[in-house]
Amino acid sequence: MTRRISLLIGFGLLAHAAGAATQFLGGNGLFHTWTARTLEPGQLGVNWHSRMWSGSTAEGSISNVSQAVALSFGFSPHVELEITPMIYQDLNFSSRDFITYNAPDDVYLRMRFGNYQMRVADQPLSWALMGSVRTNSSKFSNVYLEPYNTTSNELSLGGAISWYANPLYPSEGASVHFNLGWTDHNDGGASALNIFSDVTNDLEYSLAYRNPGLRWELFAELYGNKFLKRPPVTAYTRADALWIQPGVSYRLFQGMSVTAGLDVRLMESGPELVILNGAALPAGVRAEQARKSEDYPEYYPDWRFALKVAFTPSTAFRHVDTFSEVKPESQKDYEMREKIGVTEREMIDWLGAEDQSAEFLDLELEKIRAERRNAEKELERLREKLKDDKSK
Repeated sequence: MTRRISLLIGFGLLAHAAGAATQFLGGNGLFHTWTARTLEPGQLGVNWHSRMWSGSTAEGSISNVSQAVALSFGFSPHVELEITPMIYQDLNFSSRDFITYNAPDDVYLRMRFGNYQMRVADQPLSWALMGSVRTNSSKFSNVYLEPYNTTSNELSLGGAISWYANPLYPSEGASVHFNLGWTDHNDGGASALNIFSDVTNDLEYSLAYRNPGLRWELFAELYGNKFLKRPPVTAYTRADALWIQPGVSYRLFQGMSVTAGLDVRLMESGPELVILNGAALPAGVRAEQARKSEDYPEYYPDWRFALKVAFTPSTAFRHVDTFSEVKPESQKDYEMREKIGVTEREMIDWLGAEDQSAEFLDLELEKIRAERRNAEKELERLREKLKDDKSK
């Protein structure tokens, strides 16, 4: 496993990942990490996200809540489109009149090109490229305790590399995913003719491990950022940070799951605090948000709780068995697919055949998936027939 993770990190350094877009992800992503898999053609994914923190000070309580909805659509076998409006953001100081409240907040527009295959040191890997734009539509930008953003539209470019223990059925085995990315915050001001000149930009990275079961999935993410050029002194969040997030996901039924994670900050490193009117500020200039004591987080809170509800409904292009159509016995489809599928070794040997082109592999994988679905339907029909015969 150590060798495999090292390979992912090494080849990830050759790619870029969606920097600011590592928040509130849709599709097959975790909270902060993309996978190399895109949604199947015609598949729609709806992910509701919520991230929250609260604490207390000598002056009173302080809280910060953000919510978003990610809508993802599989446009083709290799292309996924996504729009993610941040529908709610609330920074609240109970001891002060000042409240930062955005409803709606900004919007992410994303495009991913994924499901591509390659082999490194006899290991089959998947990779993807993606780009995103964060459009400014909120009343307040540059919010204390939130990742840095401006009143301008921001650009992110990126990619992801994934290793799957079961390449044929990626969701049925352990996997490792690595992202590395670059974000242009486009804060050069009105005088900046080139959006790439004299602007804040940073790298963001993440490494995730997933271990799914029939109903439960355990995962962990290690992620953070590194400013290549720090934001202006008026920015509240100017620090590089490193986080770890353990989490768990539970599949309520086919097509719907609930995921929870706890962000724990391991490190943050930023410039010294600005002193204004006798009060220490988190690198900002607004006196009403002054950090008057150590009770107030410097840049980020020590922890944050994250919650996600993911739903895959049927569309005019793709039917999905949902809770109203799936019988309890079909919850064992994982075991059923294990019996009718090929082994990991067979899949690796097949992918390594020299006479297999990328296009041919994609076509054959689609055929195998179709045959698998037909086999599952036939087994389900036979099971129902046996039940009927026994009841007679």
